[in-house]
Amino acid sequence: MNIYILYKRTRQFRELKSFGQGINRGRYFRLMALASIDAFGSIPLATYVLVRNSKMGVVPWKSWADTHSNYSRVIQIPASVWKNEPLEANGLEMFRWVIVACAFIFFAFFGFGDEAFKHYHLAYTSITRRIGYSKSSGTLHDSSHGYAI
Repeated sequence: MNIYILYKRTRQFRELKSFGQGINRGRYFRLMALASIDAFGSIPLATYVLVRNSKMGVVPWKSWADTHSNYSRVIQIPASVWKNEPLEANGLEMFRWVIVACAFIFFAFFGFGDEAFKHYHLAYTSITRRIGYSKSSGTLHDSSHGYAI
């Protein structure tokens, strides 16, 4: 459905571009690709969690006091115990690594864009100026004494 909407909205993108100054074609397509990956990744993950939770059974709701009891309690379970439960081990490991994968995917979309490289260049030149590195000669300059180090 995202692909269909993306195709359908291509004409409207030109109108949107005339209103917004920070919107360009590259950002728009990166955002649409990220939204598509989010949809294709979230649906199977949510289905897995829903099926896993439904296998554990439904716990009847008692009260808000029961729901909010022991909120500050942190349960510590040794790895030797939770690794012997395949559902628990898979769920925990998936939760750990999905967050890392999402961070890498987000950076891949927005960390390699033209505007990101402009900011990287600005940061690099700012740092090199502060430490006194000259781009042309490739040496450090001591500004207080006026000689190259």
